[in-house]
Amino acid sequence: MKKLLNFKKHLPWGLAALAGVFLLTTGFERHHLHPLKPVAAEMLPAFALEESKVVVVAKAMTPDESKRNFGHDLVSRHVQPVQITIENNTSNEYSLCPSSVDLPRISASKVAFKVTKSTIPRAIGYKIASFFFWPFVIPSTIDSIRVMSHHQKIKKDMAAKSMKEEVVASYSVFNRVLFVPKDKFQETFKVTLIDIESLQATEFQTTVQGAEKPTEPA
Repeated sequence: MKKLLNFKKHLPWGLAALAGVFLLTTGFERHHLHPLKPVAAEMLPAFALEESKVVVVAKAMTPDESKRNFGHDLVSRHVQPVQITIENNTSNEYSLCPSSVDLPRISASKVAFKVTKSTIPRAIGYKIASFFFWPFVIPSTIDSIRVMSHHQKIKKDMAAKSMKEEVVASYSVFNRVLFVPKDKFQETFKVTLIDIESLQATEFQTTVQGAEKPTEPA
């Protein structure tokens, strides 16, 4: 009888421990940081080193390229990552910001939420379970901490790789990503660079390579 009582006493803790182990071993993968692969740079035309010019090319990332760069297939989440590469082989510096590209865009924070929102049903399940059976408070808390940490890492990584207000330095190659709603994606668009010294704007007509055309509604 005493052994039975001891078993009942420790049963909740044992279940909580098992639930915690299950959560830790079956949760979503940790976000690993990867440097931005210059997938668009491969399309840059070759020209002489002494030739003074600016070239803009764009590449729509495939699902595999999205996984390599961000750890997740953003295309399946209705976000088309477009990598823009600018080769500035001049002595001039140019100003660039997201509005310099006439494509609709999604902020890095919203894209990060699209990735982590898939964990919401699981979090709700743990909260409900912990309400009826208190040992589930432990895996619920662990899960919440992991989700928050994962989300912050994704958001920071995407913000670092996305286009923001910055300068394209002279004699440099510039790589940034624009997150575009897949249903509003356009293959041809303009990129406007502003010469920092003269404030003269130059437009570059750009055609994206490698894009999946959005499916037309039936």
